[in-house]
This record gives sequence, structure tokens and C-alpha cells, in this order.
Amino acid sequence: MAIHIENLKIEQFRGIRQLSVPNLNHINLIVGDNNCGKTSFLEALLLLRDPGDFTNTLRIARMRDSLAMYGGISAYESLLTLFPHSSNEEETARMLSLQARCRGEDVLYSLEGNVKTIMLDLEEQNRIPRYSMRNFRKFKDSIPSECQAFQGNLLVRTGNNQETTEIRFHEYSTVSGRDITNRHLLNMVYLAPFDHLRGGNFSRILTNDPYKELCVQILQLFDPGITDLLMLKNENTNRPIECVKHKELGIMPLSNYGDGIKKVLSIASGLARAVNGVLLIDEVETAIHSRYFEDIFRFIASACRKFDVQVFITSHSIEAIDGFLSIVDYEKTTEQEDPISVVTLKKDWSSSLSYARVLSGCHVHQNREQFGFEVRL
Repeated sequence: MAIHIENLKIEQFRGIRQLSVPNLNHINLIVGDNNCGKTSFLEALLLLRDPGDFTNTLRIARMRDSLAMYGGISAYESLLTLFPHSSNEEETARMLSLQARCRGEDVLYSLEGNVKTIMLDLEEQNRIPRYSMRNFRKFKDSIPSECQAFQGNLLVRTGNNQETTEIRFHEYSTVSGRDITNRHLLNMVYLAPFDHLRGGNFSRILTNDPYKELCVQILQLFDPGITDLLMLKNENTNRPIECVKHKELGIMPLSNYGDGIKKVLSIASGLARAVNGVLLIDEVETAIHSRYFEDIFRFIASACRKFDVQVFITSHSIEAIDGFLSIVDYEKTTEQEDPISVVTLKKDWSSSLSYARVLSGCHVHQNREQFGFEVRL
């Protein structure tokens, strides 16, 4: 299992003003108090997926706005939330910056510019979505000729290669529907805490027989009677139905099962998509009972080794942390061989600075056993 991202230094991103995280490992557990920046840390990593594509930045900005498709904040407002908040209301300059070591190369991402009032040309006016005017009833019968905009430059340096892109993104701009470019620096997959409720995880699993077999084995922890995963068509609607085959109950729709099985399938699908890349799992313990932690986490570690995936996992649960530590035999594993790092994030609210304590899984395991060490603080 490779370490695709060796370290990360965030200069400015969301609520993080300065944060340096060295010695990243195969499996990285990101822990800490509420609002210390765990999710922001994962989102900053996502900038490395395709740092030179501004669309990638915009999609990261939109991830938290679950109402974006139904009257939530605009894409422009979402973009501004990526920049650290300033107490100076008159300050218009904005900057995002991070550095990382990825696959042996130094990477710099920097988005810097100003918020200002601009004049819209005729072409930009004609591109203003009509639903914006209809929903907000802001323009009456007229089309605006000026608005607020972010103007600046996106600079990306990878090794000896540097690229600068001019950015102009205003209040009525929309996120492109096109795919992010194929210039991926890293194959990266992000799983939000409730992605398992959205479904759609079967297709990638069913196309890989060895992987499907692994998934069936992990589902048998919940129900030993499960023997297969199937996609069938509804005879009336012709729509696909995600099903499991049960040795006693026959073929059952996945919807008959609880969130735990759906969560595990979501993680399995994420692992399948993140082959030879990076998987980011936010709040891994959501919908999973603690009795299954050790077996499920052992499955994650095994799949990561098999498919060459580096994983970053946030958690509030000390049981989840202990579950991951239990998958390594620390009686026989040295710190040099240890595949786990535990990264504890802490924010100093007086200075607005963030700090990271990086410990090996071996160190945390020994201190948890001997002193009841609380790693989340």
C-alpha cells in the first residue's frame, strides 16, 4: 500500500489559517473536538485531486450546501466560504493556499484575488440563469448590469511545472456541469457521513467479481445468510433494483435492510473507485454499531492494501479509534512497520491557529492500554 500524500501544510482554507501535518501514513485517523477542522482537512486534501481545474474547487465549495439544487446559497457565495473569515468587513482580498508532498513531488495550490463590483458585458448578462431572477424577484423586469465578483489567479505548481489560470467568478455564475478534467494529480474519492443514504453503490461493486466477493463477506457480519449481490429490473417500471440474495429468504431488496449494511456498501464502493489513489471517509462510525468496528475496519485495511489505497478517516468515537488500533498486532509490529497514524487536530480560538499532533498507532495503542490515553484531545 503506497503513501500517495506524505504531508500537508494548509496556509489558508475555511476555518484553518495555519496547519502543518507531517508523517502521513497508509491509514490516517483524523480526530479532535467539534469544529476543530476535521472535515475542512479532508476538503483541503480534495483540492489535490485536480488542483489546476477551478471546477474542482467549486465542487468542493458546494459539497456542504445540501440545498444547492433547491434554493440554497449561490455558487459564488459557496466559493467565498472557502476563504478564512476576516473580522475586517472592508477587507476584499482573499487567499487560499496549501502545500503537499504527493508521490515524490512538491505541490503548491494557491488561489488569490479580490472581491469587487464589476460591470457585466452583454454576453454575461444573457447567461444569467432565469431561475435566479424568478426565485429572488430581485431584478423585476431588468437584467443587472453590475454585480459582486471574485477576480484573481489560480496558481498550481507540481514539481518543476507551474500553471496560472485567470479566474473571474461572479454572483450569477454557475458551476459547470462538465466532468472535472482528466489531468488528475490523484485519484481521490470523498464519502460524506450520509452518502450511504443516496444509494447507487452497487454498479461499481458488481463489475468486479473479486471485490464483490469481499463485499459479500463483510455483509455476512450483519447477516450470515447473505450469499450474493444482484441488480434486477422491476417488471413494471423497468427500473433497476439493488438486491441481496439470501440462502433462506431468497432475493431481498436492499431497502429491506438497515443503514449499517448501506454504510458498509458505500465504503466498499468508495474503495473500488479509489483504486491506486486516496479515500476520504468523514465520520466513519455513522450508522455502524460499535460491535462491528473491528471486523469492518479490518476489511477496510485489507482492501486498502489490495487496491493500493491511502485512506483518511475522521471520527468522534473513541471506540472507532480503538477498533482500528485493534487490527494491528502491536506485539509484533514496530513503529517503522506501523500502517496507522493518529492525527489529533486542535484549534486555538484566541489566535485562530490550528495545530496537529501526529502519533503512530503503536504509540497510541500502548498509552491507551497503560494510561487510558484520550487521543481525541
